[in-house]
Amino acid sequence: MEKAMIIINPTSGKEQGTSCIEQLKKQLAHYEVTVCETQKEGDATDFAKEACKQQLDLVVLVGGDGTVHEGINGLAEQTYRPKVGVVPLGTVNDFARALSIPLDVEGAIACIGGPSVEVDIGKLNGRYFTNVVAIGSLPDSVGNVSSEQKSMLGSLAYAWEGTKAAFQHETYSFDIDADGQQFSEESLLVLVALTNSVGGMSTIADQAAVDDGYLHGFVVRSGSVLTIAKLMTKIAAGTFRDDKDVHAFRAHQMTINGPSGIQLNVDGDMMEHLPAHFSILPKHITVYGKR
Repeated sequence: MEKAMIIINPTSGKEQGTSCIEQLKKQLAHYEVTVCETQKEGDATDFAKEACKQQLDLVVLVGGDGTVHEGINGLAEQTYRPKVGVVPLGTVNDFARALSIPLDVEGAIACIGGPSVEVDIGKLNGRYFTNVVAIGSLPDSVGNVSSEQKSMLGSLAYAWEGTKAAFQHETYSFDIDADGQQFSEESLLVLVALTNSVGGMSTIADQAAVDDGYLHGFVVRSGSVLTIAKLMTKIAAGTFRDDKDVHAFRAHQMTINGPSGIQLNVDGDMMEHLPAHFSILPKHITVYGKR
């Protein structure tokens, strides 16, 4: 009999996490299943490492992008890596969106055991990420969204904090090296994306694919409040990358330098600081979903 581990964040999805365990067990009827509930930061990483050590066949991550981020960090460095299923219960769920995994519990569970794709994983200063790293005054403000705001307002909490930061308009000077090409920019936002879902929107890194082997970079150059408003409109229209105030590029490796106190927003949570060294692990982990 094959073996599976369910790693679940019981507080995700307004604490709906544990209610889907029985349904998951039915979907995994031919597996010997172990259920591991996270209690603190780092638990999902430790559980995923143990799944690799035991050479389990499947790990199912139940929670938001933070739970997925932790689980992937437990898998990424291991020689043996189980297949991965995702049941998205977070506020944004970028990783699930990028893989066309349904955002409802029943649909996501039904995907497990179906088509799968080998996805790229990004490496940042010795840790790993699945979706996007954001740097600057905009992500710094968004990173301050509290758990209470997320529960009450959902994605509107991010939009509110991001809008406030955009109108305060604080910029930083960044030095960037992308596969040996060097340039400097004054910016309020730098993004490094792996997938076409950034903050729940598919119109920013629309050319990024989960398995294309590239880091996709975007620098929003400093400008007026009118410029920022125009960019918001272009994001909605899907023409963000074509704007003259956006420097879009892609690379296999990047280094971003700037003020040392700036913290990075990694897969939705604040961690790490500049300088940031990026690389990519192409087609590194197999996930149930679609390209």
